[in-house]
Amino acid sequence: MTRSDDRVTVLVRTFGPRVLGYLARRVRHREDAADLFSQTLATVWRRRDDVPSDDDEALAWMIGVARLTLANGARAARRRDALVRRLRDEIVVRAAQRPGSEVGEQVRDALARLSEPDQEILRLDAWDGLTGDQIATVLDLTPAAARQRLSRARGRLRAVLEADGAAASR
Repeated sequence: MTRSDDRVTVLVRTFGPRVLGYLARRVRHREDAADLFSQTLATVWRRRDDVPSDDDEALAWMIGVARLTLANGARAARRRDALVRRLRDEIVVRAAQRPGSEVGEQVRDALARLSEPDQEILRLDAWDGLTGDQIATVLDLTPAAARQRLSRARGRLRAVLEADGAAASR
């Protein structure tokens, strides 16, 4: 073991509980904190030559690493959640394209209750398979405006479908 290896070992034993506590106070589930802590320790180990020599600075540095690990985890979760929503929306919309499908009829009914602009942007996306840039061109919008309108239209469609589902389960 090198001197920096020994230093990291001592720092983890000394400050590990505080770093874990930092993470635990910022996540919902204890398991998430443990996962983030292990990722933090892996980064600290990888960057062991960068650890400050002063203990107080080393603690702050380790919490900084934990903070960045937490931010990366949050970004990954948002991307994963967005992907799940997109996949669910695509499955629902594709089901709407199948004639005679009960789900298809529910989606068509929900779509019909949305405004015409919402219906059009959802059709361009899901039924016509256009990209965000293509939708922007068709609707004479900026790509950012098209993405925002599509996101809002998906949200309104989801809300109508969820309301219908809640009403059906009563």
